[in-house]
Amino acid sequence: MSILRAKIVIVPLGEADLTLVNKIAAALGGVFNRGVDILKGMRIPQESFNETRNQYYARVILSKLERIKANQRETVVGICEQDLYLPNKHFVYGYSDNLGSTAVISLFHFRQEFYGLPEDDNKIYPRLYKEVIHQMANVYSIPSCSNPICVHFDSTEMMDIDNKNDRLCDICMRNLQQVKTL
Repeated sequence: MSILRAKIVIVPLGEADLTLVNKIAAALGGVFNRGVDILKGMRIPQESFNETRNQYYARVILSKLERIKANQRETVVGICEQDLYLPNKHFVYGYSDNLGSTAVISLFHFRQEFYGLPEDDNKIYPRLYKEVIHQMANVYSIPSCSNPICVHFDSTEMMDIDNKNDRLCDICMRNLQQVKTL
């Protein structure tokens, strides 16, 4: 199969900021050596909403994203504004499934207003970029990094994301290079 078929597909979910979606799509191709397409927006699956938690279940969203893949080599990344969760976590910035080659990232916690701080649009894109790279590395089965400044380090707090570099460390980059040659 050609490398063009092994593309990354970005899907804006709900009212996702299209400026950020376009910006992230422009950046991803070079990092992962793949073509990148942006699909027309998709509604957040209503069945993913948990009324008790007032959040959206990330796994349900991933299962919907997997269904829109044109072929098995595609990677689908959804970007949304909604607050995401997993059963064992209060919230997640993003979540991925390497078997389904899907990921979803939420902008909800990336906004300064969430923390009671003044709005600062300059912080949103770097946070989104770092989380998308991290989730994509998960999709490609690159082991999480123990280096706290590597973009593939698991972030549990926003400060972790803010303190990371915007690129993979040498070890993670070598692991990614092995994936690129497959």
